[in-house]
Amino acid sequence: SSLSAMQKKLSSGQNINRPSDDPIGLTRVLDLSNTIRTDDRYAANVQDALSEANTGDTVMGNMADLVQRAQELATQGANFTNNQDGRNAIALEIDQIINQLVQLGNTDISGKYIFGGFKTDTAPFSRNGDDITYNGTPTTESWQRSVEISRGIQLTTNINGDSLLGQVQVTAAAPPLPATYSASSHGLFKTLIDLKQDLQAGGDPNQLTEIRSRLDELTTDLNTVLSNQAIVGSTTNRLQVTQDRLDERKSILTQQYSSIQDIDMPSLVANMNQQQNLFEASLSVTG
Repeated sequence: SSLSAMQKKLSSGQNINRPSDDPIGLTRVLDLSNTIRTDDRYAANVQDALSEANTGDTVMGNMADLVQRAQELATQGANFTNNQDGRNAIALEIDQIINQLVQLGNTDISGKYIFGGFKTDTAPFSRNGDDITYNGTPTTESWQRSVEISRGIQLTTNINGDSLLGQVQVTAAAPPLPATYSASSHGLFKTLIDLKQDLQAGGDPNQLTEIRSRLDELTTDLNTVLSNQAIVGSTTNRLQVTQDRLDERKSILTQQYSSIQDIDMPSLVANMNQQQNLFEASLSVTG
């Protein structure tokens, strides 16, 4: 019986193959196994959240670069007092910046749109002419997506696209007359559409003043992007700390599990040889 128990341990590589082998050790092994599996689930959540946070951080860095380029173009446009062709060329570049921002706002990870709130399967921004619509979860509803990174600890991982970039619906626009907008229009997209139309409206002194005023609005919009990027940065730091802690804890728990469950091969083989000799000697004596 003793020899058979040793052979089972050798074949399975485990000290405990049935409860009677070590009832106390089995309880500890089951507890460690459950804890490791739970931590693995948290680690997977943290990894997914880190992927989204890192992507969001990079995307918002690109958005900030585009806003700064728009500021440079607005300064140039305000100084082209007698050059409408130059302002038209700048307006075209502003239009391309708007398209780039729409594309960045529709960033996805494996089909999951990161700026759409809970509507992760639908592109959050769509453009039709000068109308840019936000199709994600509005700020008036619950849009925060949270993941559990530890027992009872939830962490919000996403940024609302409407708060980040805004949206704009032009109800009437016929340059050189100023455009009028729906009440929902706001944010960076509205500022850029305003700037584009101001540039296209001609060299009227009042219009040049409007172009210069867009610089202050772009500064506000840039600060919005940067503040959201800072939020994502702090989230990334917390996730990284949590991931490091989970990795360290898994290493410790795995060692504890191994110390209880994994066999000591040299010692077991030596004991088996000794038991085999005793068994054969017993058979010989009995014979």
